Amino acid sequence: MENLLRRLSPAPDGRPPGPPAGTPGRRAAQVVPQAGATVPERPGAVPDSRALRALFRTAGSLRRGKAVHTLGAVVAGEVVRHGLREPTGVAWLDEPGVDRAVVRLSRAAGTRRPLPDVLGLAVRVAGPDGEPRDLLLATTGDTGLRRRVLRPALDWRSGTYGSVAAYRTPAGPLLLGARWRSGRFLLAVAAPRGPWRPFAELRLHEDPATAPDRVLTFDPGRYPVPGMDLPMAWLRVREPAYAGSRAGRSRHDR
Repeated sequence: MENLLRRLSPAPDGRPPGPPAGTPGRRAAQVVPQAGATVPERPGAVPDSRALRALFRTAGSLRRGKAVHTLGAVVAGEVVRHGLREPTGVAWLDEPGVDRAVVRLSRAAGTRRPLPDVLGLAVRVAGPDGEPRDLLLATTGDTGLRRRVLRPALDWRSGTYGSVAAYRTPAGPLLLGARWRSGRFLLAVAAPRGPWRPFAELRLHEDPATAPDRVLTFDPGRYPVPGMDLPMAWLRVREPAYAGSRAGRSRHDR
């Protein structure tokens, strides 16, 4: 587990895991800007929002950790992809394959069982170039407009997890979803008003009930699956919130 975490966690200097720049036969690792740095305009980059950043910085400082989903059970797993009959133009969705994964199961507000909470399912896999690819889901409704609304759940094996925001893909906007079935999560995609189309299974190698809580940050805006970009409007909220949360947390890491 520790080796897998080291492999899939970005380095302290902001570089994602992978070969050093200039390694023959491999693409140089992408440099990821630090929190607070000016991010060049590109898909996934958005202007900062001072008010939102300040709000999440304060929340992170008060909670002595991340502003939301402060802690979560982190376990090793794998994503077994069988692909899709009707392709989306995203290789990771369309093509079969197996990816080693780090999975975090968390509670947004940190309430204790048996109280309900908005539950989080975060998945990190490594691409062929060694760079992390992050996916973030939270408990939502499972049909119609309810897919876009966060919904509390009692247990990580209950309810539907969704991306809330639709990814921009070559096939148009697609929602990502997951649901626990027969000892594993089924991963699926759907057009905003279309049916869910399963493309993979997420298998956990450890029991989250006995796994220790860890602080581990996932950021699909900085580490997207190629061909799956979050909408700019969503990133305008998420990016400064992440930066503020990191700044608030860092006050207690010194």
